[in-house]
Amino acid sequence: MKNTTKLLALVGVALVAPQAGCNDPLRVSIPDIVQPGQLSDSAALATVRAGALGDFDIAYTGDHPDGSGGTGEGVIMYGGLLADEWINSETFPTRIEVDARTIQLTNADVDLWFRLLHRARHSAEVAANRYASFAPTGDPGYPEMLALAGFTYIFFAETYCSGVPISQLNDNGSITYGPPLTTKQLLVTAIARFDSAIKVSTDPGMTNLATLGKARAVLDTGGFAAAGVLASTVPTDFVYSREHSENTDRENNGVYTGNVVDIRYSVADREGTNGFPFRSTADPRTPSVRPNGTALGFDRTTPQWNNLRYASRSWPITVATGVEARLIEAEAAYQARDSTNVFLTKLNDPRTSPASRAYFDPGAAAAVPALPALTLADETTAGGAVNLLFAERARWLWLTAHRLGDLRRLVRQYGRNVDTVFPTGPYFKVNFTTYGPDVNIPVPITEQNNPNFSGCLDRLP
Repeated sequence: MKNTTKLLALVGVALVAPQAGCNDPLRVSIPDIVQPGQLSDSAALATVRAGALGDFDIAYTGDHPDGSGGTGEGVIMYGGLLADEWINSETFPTRIEVDARTIQLTNADVDLWFRLLHRARHSAEVAANRYASFAPTGDPGYPEMLALAGFTYIFFAETYCSGVPISQLNDNGSITYGPPLTTKQLLVTAIARFDSAIKVSTDPGMTNLATLGKARAVLDTGGFAAAGVLASTVPTDFVYSREHSENTDRENNGVYTGNVVDIRYSVADREGTNGFPFRSTADPRTPSVRPNGTALGFDRTTPQWNNLRYASRSWPITVATGVEARLIEAEAAYQARDSTNVFLTKLNDPRTSPASRAYFDPGAAAAVPALPALTLADETTAGGAVNLLFAERARWLWLTAHRLGDLRRLVRQYGRNVDTVFPTGPYFKVNFTTYGPDVNIPVPITEQNNPNFSGCLDRLP
């Protein structure tokens, strides 16, 4: 009724003053809204890029968890929840399913996350196509968009089951439904995007971003030597971060808000008995705190531990760093049966190089002191080189959407038993008595609107 009254009032004003011109309440200019017809030339590329970056940020870091306002979580949150970086500290049964490794196809949050990641993929690819049309050479935005599209395919491959369909939204609003792609096919597609970015890039930073993204995808396929060669070209001090701000919810650092502000995620420690000791083994790369020593999560029962890596809603989050390049080189050396300690040399590079310690964000090198160099004795203490490697990856790449992919690789590439890698045993909330068997997230049931899709091809690591 109120809306009808307002509408009639506006109509009355229009009838009384038909010559109002620019003051006519029915002829309102909206200068901050971009219409589709305004995106058809090179002048719009900055706007198209900004939109794609915003969609990527939501898919990667999120802004606020479902139920706490904002748009939703990014892959850093839900991937880390299925792995052992986070535990659930709130009441949504959909997120509890993920934490307990028992995910239903009808899970509404999984459906939301899946759509947000597809939106980021589509936005990056559309933006790349616009650059190809209007600025095919010289503009760093072109390789950047191709590279970010490549990362979305990596996130699908590392986070979801085998069989993710890739459909396309056409300019006329229709959908061209795609077939389900295997995990390997998703990674091959990511590699193709990175190759295209490298080919068109004239910017060293964008070349490093695409090269490191390709190295990560190649590593996921088991191409250790090739991944090591690619990573060797990326300097240790390279950092590509996504910026955040406090201007709007959509621009917030979603890892900070989901954990510290909304207290729906809590930093895990030895989750399911065999999870990684993120808290109990002190390390400056994975700092956390329990406020007042007694803080509880949103559910008012789970101990709330807050990460200290991201200090505010505006804190940037790294997507790719030279530290990761050294870790990839170390793994390649191990796989090559290194006999000259190249493995330890590469692991020690970021521990002892001041430049590498800016991995938190470009301005926080002082936040991580120099770390003692690792020795053969550390390999023995860790239970072998593989354990030491993945412990270093867990610390350096904490809360950057790498951990779930690493746990899956430990099973797929190193022959570990699932229940020695993923959280297992009794679950700590009443929703489930024990952790389930899931090692990835299923494609949600809503995708069955796609006539080419009937379900995951498999749920293997």
